[in-house]
Amino acid sequence: MKKIMVFLAMVMSLALACPVLAQTGPGGGMGMKGGMGAQLYNPQTVTTVKGTVEKLEEITMGRPSGVKMKFREILLKTDKGNLTVHLGPSWYLDQQKFTVKAGDALEVTGSEVTLKNQPAIIAKDITVNGKTFKLRDEQGMPVWRGMGGGSGMGPGGGPGGGQGKGPAGM
Repeated sequence: MKKIMVFLAMVMSLALACPVLAQTGPGGGMGMKGGMGAQLYNPQTVTTVKGTVEKLEEITMGRPSGVKMKFREILLKTDKGNLTVHLGPSWYLDQQKFTVKAGDALEVTGSEVTLKNQPAIIAKDITVNGKTFKLRDEQGMPVWRGMGGGSGMGPGGGPGGGQGKGPAGM
């Protein structure tokens, strides 16, 4: 009888621990971990560029069976050519009243990366029309992280019941 009780206790412990161990980071998925941007952001490659907005795009990302998120990026025309600048989730940019349109002059500070064999920047700070918007800290962690921006996501953008419009991510 004692062996059966020990066995049942071990099975229950594993059943409770497995979902926690399956998480990809604090908050899970693209939440608190900071999503793709934080994983690719490299403080060693931070640079500042100036240019003109060619176009603003909203892209949808997410797992096929999971929550879909809308993110914004811009195509910036610089003196060295066009550069994609990854900003952040649409819900956060809307909350900050971040607006930009084609033709606007920008100054962007962020990590230079290569995505899809093209140069890109994961933005940390953007200055447009004399106003600076902070998007990430010095290590590349999104400032919107932990704001509870997830529909069905927890306070850090991970699973658990938050109340915002989109999970913390790129």
